[in-house]
Amino acid sequence: MVVVAAIAVAGLLALPAGRALAASDGQDYVALGDSYSSGPGLGPAREPGCGRSSINYASRIAAALGLGIERRGRWSDYSCAGATAGRAHDGGPVSVLDQIGWADHDRALGPGTRAVTFTIGGNDSWVDKPHDGLYGVLASCIRAGAPCGPGRRTGPIAQLLPEALTGLLPSGLAQLVASLLAGDDERSLWLAPDDVTAARTTAKLRPAVAAIRRRAPNATIAVVGYPQVVPRAGSPGCAGPIGLAWSLDDAEITYLDGLLAAYDQAQRAAVATLDRGAGPVRYVDLRTPSRGHDLCAGADAWVNGPILSGLSFLGDSLHPSATGMEQIAGVVASFARATGMRPVAARPTRRRAPSLATAAARRAAQHDARRRARR
Repeated sequence: MVVVAAIAVAGLLALPAGRALAASDGQDYVALGDSYSSGPGLGPAREPGCGRSSINYASRIAAALGLGIERRGRWSDYSCAGATAGRAHDGGPVSVLDQIGWADHDRALGPGTRAVTFTIGGNDSWVDKPHDGLYGVLASCIRAGAPCGPGRRTGPIAQLLPEALTGLLPSGLAQLVASLLAGDDERSLWLAPDDVTAARTTAKLRPAVAAIRRRAPNATIAVVGYPQVVPRAGSPGCAGPIGLAWSLDDAEITYLDGLLAAYDQAQRAAVATLDRGAGPVRYVDLRTPSRGHDLCAGADAWVNGPILSGLSFLGDSLHPSATGMEQIAGVVASFARATGMRPVAARPTRRRAPSLATAAARRAAQHDARRRARR
């Protein structure tokens, strides 16, 4: 699929007539965000420390629009794997606010910036539960193999016995041995869909939107959502690229997809709130176009399955594949065309060659001026 031309048309290349961009005006397009923006594991990498790939969706869009070499051309990408929406405490991961600071230092953001995109939120803490971040929950559920999610039992014995059997225990006895047999109250351990609210999401996104707006007052800010990562229903077992089987049961799929759906809805509502400010803020829906392209979709998947290295996941696990990044770039491009988002500013205007009459009059005036100067 060629990401392109849909937005690389003259109708989208608009700045006020006659205006030429200076270097201090900022670059046309700036990309920020987490690993779903940066593309870890997709070679070749432009910034290995951040898992920033040269084929992520920002790179594909910039290439299709002819924006030149990143940083030296008319666009920059500061996305970084592991990034959060808000600054973490105690020297934690990079945040999108840090990325905005990097872009500001490089003068990439300015009045001439036409578009800023970012995908963010998957690494953020929500309510300080042990299993709290969206990506962390997803990885834990797939990696552990044991049942996961609110209401599921933990404990060394509970995982070995069917719930129907432990449910027959007298309530008093169950309470006595809860720490061993029935496990802890999972509702206090796992992030729940109800925890991911529009108000919390708005609070997370507002500082980044405000920081971008201060530096790039004319830009359209596009918050790019997350794709469909797990199936919406069923109990599929998938084999990873190295043949390592794994599976999710019905309850786990319902929980994980419900969690990601809750964030999708929360982001929509947050963006609608933030769009009431000084400049346009838009939400790019990836969940709808990526249905049927989850990590269990085989050749049609936009997302990689789990790829293990020892007991850990490799960076591209559960992240967009090369095909997925291409498709996501196409969705963002189509969104730009449909909404009037302008990721490219007009090229500097060229001076028109003067007409023959104008040129003759100018030469005559210059000749008169030189003659007067000799007197």
